[in-house]
Amino acid sequence: MKTLTFLILSSLIAAVAVSAEVQVTFEEPEKFRDIDYGDGNTRRGIKVHIPILEKHIIKSGKRFLKEGQTLSMTVTDVDLAGDYEPWLSIDFSDIRIVKGIYPPRISFSFELKDAEGNVLKSGEENLVDMNFQYRMRVRIHDELFYDKEMITDWMRKITKDLK
Repeated sequence: MKTLTFLILSSLIAAVAVSAEVQVTFEEPEKFRDIDYGDGNTRRGIKVHIPILEKHIIKSGKRFLKEGQTLSMTVTDVDLAGDYEPWLSIDFSDIRIVKGIYPPRISFSFELKDAEGNVLKSGEENLVDMNFQYRMRVRIHDELFYDKEMITDWMRKITKDLK
């Protein structure tokens, strides 16, 4: 019985050890171009939007990376899709208006390594999705839908040709 338990635990530990790993750092988010959450509230935007983006990056990475691969990202700037237009009316000061002139943007550096620690890809990215409004929106109530889709597309692209 002890041997069987040991074998099961060993296989679980081995499975965890080879799974993909994603590490995300948001460098000086208070200086990001647009992470606000209405009325220029950067602190609240950081508290609300950063965890959502971080969770999505980790989830997408684990979806597209192969076993044992590690992705490290340092996000240096975010400009969320849409913007606040408080001049429309005081009632609109906390509503993000999504128009083609406010595309999602994200800047970051990254390093993708294989299980042995060899660098497969690395670099700096400045993603902008100028065609974001042409995406078929499946999740209607997802406030960061366009931003997340841009990140998912990038993950799909960088992992597509890896073995």
